[in-house]
Amino acid sequence: MQRVQHARGWSFLPKVTFIITLGLITAATGFKASAVDVFTDPVGFITLNPVPNGFAFIGLGMTQIPAVRGVVGTVSSQQVPVNSTLTPGQFNATSQGAQFYIENVGTTSNQGFSDDIVSNDAANVYTANNDTGFLVSGDTFKIYPHQTLNTVFGPQNQAGLVGSNTLANADNIVVFNPVSQASAIYWFRTSGATPGWRGPAGVATDAGNTPLYVDQSIVIQSKYATTTNKVLLVGAVKLGKTQTVVPSTGFAFVGDMYATSLTLSNLNLFTGNPNTGVIGSNTLANADNIAVWDPVAQSSVIYWFRTSGATPGWRGPQGVATDAGTNVLAIGSVLQIQRKYAPSFLWTLPAQY
Repeated sequence: MQRVQHARGWSFLPKVTFIITLGLITAATGFKASAVDVFTDPVGFITLNPVPNGFAFIGLGMTQIPAVRGVVGTVSSQQVPVNSTLTPGQFNATSQGAQFYIENVGTTSNQGFSDDIVSNDAANVYTANNDTGFLVSGDTFKIYPHQTLNTVFGPQNQAGLVGSNTLANADNIVVFNPVSQASAIYWFRTSGATPGWRGPAGVATDAGNTPLYVDQSIVIQSKYATTTNKVLLVGAVKLGKTQTVVPSTGFAFVGDMYATSLTLSNLNLFTGNPNTGVIGSNTLANADNIAVWDPVAQSSVIYWFRTSGATPGWRGPQGVATDAGTNVLAIGSVLQIQRKYAPSFLWTLPAQY
């Protein structure tokens, strides 16, 4: 979902709790009370652990609950007609950025595509980009609220990170922007008339509603050895495919947006086509690299796809003779993809359930 236009690993979660509750509504209609089963998205929570006096790379493994779902009409540039009656302005972006996004959840080749919503009227949403061809008449959709600093960490820092009057003395939250290839740093300000999350805009500007994208990674830098708090991420389970952009000759930090552990083999990251996946090689030096953070060693483990030899496949710290495709990437892991060559590509992650 981190489209180019806007702004995973060893078991780095020593204790992960995951609960899914399936919603089921049974409606009785008519004298005979015939039952109709309507299934909602699974919901629940996962627990993510910062690392005392160190760095933790965390993927947002839960979405917020969808606000609207339905079917799109004929898309014209940034105008996306929907078959739901909307309240004008309910999905408008704010000064802190887009607060909602629309996702194609149909069965076409563009399942998993998503884009920010800039505004809406009673019958249409208007997106950040021209989505003609990505959202096609008859496609089903969901509109989600973005996760934000407030929803992930709590508007009053319920996650319990160390706050301070200054960024230098507080735990930092680092968010990488794949467009600018630079990071933005956020922290919880504890003093002043309105304590809350602050960021690049300065100490006077609240940053709590800064959008955090579903495929985005969050780096928590805990500066103190006393950090014992956990991040309780509550929401809906991401279903279906997901599309995300990997830029050419640059870095992408892609967080595990699914509420399950993964492996490199089931991510469709190497397709044999540089227009749809990473580039492999006989050597790590000539291949696109996948770095996964090890919070214990506080360093990265590097993976790459070996294209030659009797058994081509994913390789890692075990060496060129050992397949690494089944190495487990824990819930909430992050993949740092170093793309060494053009072009950029639209990566389609398969559904994981």
